[in-house]
Amino acid sequence: MHKQITAIIGILILIGLTGCGQVDETPDVNPYIGGTKGIISTFGEMGVLNDVTGVNEIFTEESFPIETTIGNKGEYELDVGELTITLKGINLNEYSGIVTSGALSNTELIEKVSEFNALGGEIELDFTPGTEDAIYTPTLNVEVYDVDVFGEVIYHYKTFSVVPKVCYKENLQDNRICDVEETKQVFSSGAPIQIVAAEEKSAGTGKIAIEYTLENVGGGDVTLPGAEFDRRYDQVGILVDNEAFECKGPGGRLGTARFDSAGKATIICKLKTALEEGTLYTAQLGLTLDYEYRELIQESIRIRGQ
Repeated sequence: MHKQITAIIGILILIGLTGCGQVDETPDVNPYIGGTKGIISTFGEMGVLNDVTGVNEIFTEESFPIETTIGNKGEYELDVGELTITLKGINLNEYSGIVTSGALSNTELIEKVSEFNALGGEIELDFTPGTEDAIYTPTLNVEVYDVDVFGEVIYHYKTFSVVPKVCYKENLQDNRICDVEETKQVFSSGAPIQIVAAEEKSAGTGKIAIEYTLENVGGGDVTLPGAEFDRRYDQVGILVDNEAFECKGPGGRLGTARFDSAGKATIICKLKTALEEGTLYTAQLGLTLDYEYRELIQESIRIRGQ
């Protein structure tokens, strides 16, 4: 009898404790596929592979193609003209068969990665579109001449992110529903610039702020859309989906964040006006990073004298 009474009391205590505690939150679902890649560009093979030297080779007066494959492995769709590849590393005047400017842009949309297109969109750009491919025209005075062809790839891209549960709490002494002073879960779309962390903080009476940590994980250069690339620093534009917030990067630059030498940057998005008395709820906050990205690709070919 005593054992039954003890068991019943134990169950009642457990029920009581459960009722006094907070209800477990439902795990947030990542709305993005994710990843650290944007546009992946590669040159096609030039010349014929020499099994002995392991190098692609041609003889003088032979032609070779200069073609590129452009694949979108991130979650931003490139519209027509949002990507340009410019040939570098060679003197265009020494070759025939190459497009005059040495630069090509995408003339068709490049689809993003999605649940309906797991591989993303892909296009081809041909720098030697005529009946004859590229030919090295000067007289070759040595037995072999190694040519390194580079492609400067510049494209417009965006990173989308969301913090699912920002805590809007006017009274920080109220310990119900959510916490302001804590690290928040953040999701980031597939792109070479990633938002890797978010932390919510108190920003004065009735105000909150979210501090984001950004990383340039793609290894390329980044700048604001339409701006020149600057060797001193990389930078991105900031767009927040809630007009009640304003976002600044290091140094208080509104709507812009600059990266340090380690490829990291900090953004602080702060409420412009205090919350009304008694405010207590959670809501998601979206942030978009807008930028141009620059990378170099390379392919080599050996030209042999006749």
